[in-house]
Parts: sequence; structure tokens; C-alpha cells
Amino acid sequence: MPAVDVVVYAASAGPFYGGSGVPGGAELQSYYIARAVASAGLRVRHVVADAEISRTPEGVEVFRLPRSYAEPGIPRRLAIVQGLRRSDARLYIQRTAGIETGFAGVYARLAGRRFVFSSSHDAEFVRDPELLRQQGGGLDSWSARTQARIGMRCAHAVVVQTEQQAVLARRSLGRPTHVIRSFCELGAARPASRDVFLWVGGFLGTKNPHSLLDLAERVPNGRFVMVARERVGWEQLARSVRERAVRVPNVELLPPRPRDELLGLYERALAVVSTSLAEGLSNVFLEGWARGVPTLSLHLDPDGVITRHGLGAVADGSIDELARLSRLYLDDPTIAEAAGDAAHQYVRETHAPEVIGAAWAALVERLLRGRERTLSR
Repeated sequence: MPAVDVVVYAASAGPFYGGSGVPGGAELQSYYIARAVASAGLRVRHVVADAEISRTPEGVEVFRLPRSYAEPGIPRRLAIVQGLRRSDARLYIQRTAGIETGFAGVYARLAGRRFVFSSSHDAEFVRDPELLRQQGGGLDSWSARTQARIGMRCAHAVVVQTEQQAVLARRSLGRPTHVIRSFCELGAARPASRDVFLWVGGFLGTKNPHSLLDLAERVPNGRFVMVARERVGWEQLARSVRERAVRVPNVELLPPRPRDELLGLYERALAVVSTSLAEGLSNVFLEGWARGVPTLSLHLDPDGVITRHGLGAVADGSIDELARLSRLYLDDPTIAEAAGDAAHQYVRETHAPEVIGAAWAALVERLLRGRERTLSR
């Protein structure tokens, strides 16, 4: 198999190519990166664990990892190395910190190839074991953290989503970073009917799902829809949320669903509600904003954009304030509509695929031409 220009490595992104599973926001962003770089005229392979197609209309070649990737331990690790070697690129992009960051970074360095690490969460640059445990994904393991950090230090470029994340990365790694914001495709500017508050996330400590139930109890005339995904190690949290949700009559708890069905739920949303304690730049925020749906956030305001651009409101950690804001939207939907219009415009100007794709293509081309200063010393 001849070498290509770029490999985007994201094992769990297979569902975008007909594979099984439910992808998350990091996998969605890897899919966009592959499309954007291919659309810029480069030859791209996307390495995934499972897929039904071998090529996309944009020209992305879909490369499946060996079947042994599904087995834990040494077979999976050997499959990762085989996948990196056989997919064969001049430059590798790997998204989301984990053991695969280490393998991709070390392989690229030993093979004399370029390597880009792309972050998907602030927690990837912190050393707080409890936060990492609550975030899920395996970085609470010392060995996984060590391998991820080795891989990051092998990177010729580290890409982050926000200026806040850039500060964390510089403190953690002691090097400059590239801020390339997340992709988001625009939807309809105004949902036809706004009648629910929408929460989307996993049963994880950092997602803080019980606070959504606290909010619903304080706003009994509001309707709340939760779309929640099971996460390994958090089964007790899932049970406790389910048991409590059946006692809160204005909450509808839904299982994960295909992406097109999930996007349809935004069309009903008066606002997207976030109770998260830590994130990167949430795809849930972006997908709401792209459809004219503002955000009501309990804690987070990435780079201050919600407040600065009027994309919703932030409650500064107060459930009572979040309840007040929710009632305000219910009592005067024009306030939510104005915030939603601002959000739609913000995505158009800042996160549209043509804007973010150009930034990724420019970085990749500089690295391939050797014009990007190596960031690791």
C-alpha cells in the first residue's frame, strides 16, 4: 500500500463509515479533519476499528485496524502498531489523549514522520486524578497518562480547541500550541418549535447529570429531555439517575440514538442545558448554536464566548440562578430566540467547516513542507 500524505487515527470513528458503535464528539471532529484535509487536495486515510466503506466522496480512504484491536492487552497494542505502520503516511494526526497517543507519537518519530496531537478535553492537560477519574476515558490510569504524555511530547504540533486549553497545555507541556477551534456545520437558523430544555451527555462524574434533575425540580413548568449514554465504570451513577428521573415528572430520559435523530431533538429545544464540571469545547454547545439554540450553562463558558457573544447565559455554579434563567426563557421566548440568532451567527463566522478546514489544511501543509517549527525539544 503506497504512502499517503496524512493519516487521521481515531479508532472509534468507524460509525461515520457504516461501522458499529456510537461515536462521541472527538470522533466527529476527527471525521471533519479527515474530510477537510482531503478536500484541500491531500491524500488522506482515516484509521478506524470498524467500517463498511473504503472511500468517501471527498476522497478519504478508510483504513480498518486489524481485528485483534477488539481484544484487550497485547493483541490490541500490536494492532495499533500494525495499523499505524500499514496505513503509512508522511504525517499522522491522532485525537484524544490515551495510550494510542503514545504509540502514534513514538511510531511517527521512529519512522521519521510528522505527528500532530489534537486535544479534545481540558482534562488531558491536568494531573488531578479525581478529575481524570470523573472524566472517564482511562486517563485516571498512571500508565495511560504516561503513554499519553510521551506521545504529546513527540508531537511536532499540538492542536487545542480554545485559548483556555492552550494555557493548560503550555503549563503542562512547556511548549506553544495551535488553537484551531472545532468544526460545526450550520443547521436551520431557528427551530420550528421550542418546547424543551435539552441535556446530552454520558453518565459520568464530570457531566454531573444529577444537577439536571435538581434543575427540573426547581422549574416544574419546564420540560427537560436527557439523552444519556452508558459509560464503563459509572453504572452506579446511571442507576441512581434513572431511579431518580422516574420521580421527576417533567424529565424524559432517553437512550443514545443515531446522529440524525439526535440532531432532530435540537429542533425542539428552547435551550441546551450544560451541567458539566469540565469539558473541551462541547460539541453539544456547537450543535445547538448551529441550529439557533442557546446554551444555559451551570459552570462552563469556554473562552468566555457565551457571555461575550450573547450565546445564552452562565449561572456561575448556582442551580438557583440556572433555574431563574430557565424560567426567564420560558416566560419570554424572544430572549432565547435572540441568543439563538447570535449563536447561529457565531458558528457561521467561527466554526463553519470552510473556516476550520482551511486552518487545518494550512497547518498540515506547513508541516509536510518542513516549514513548521518543531515544537518538541
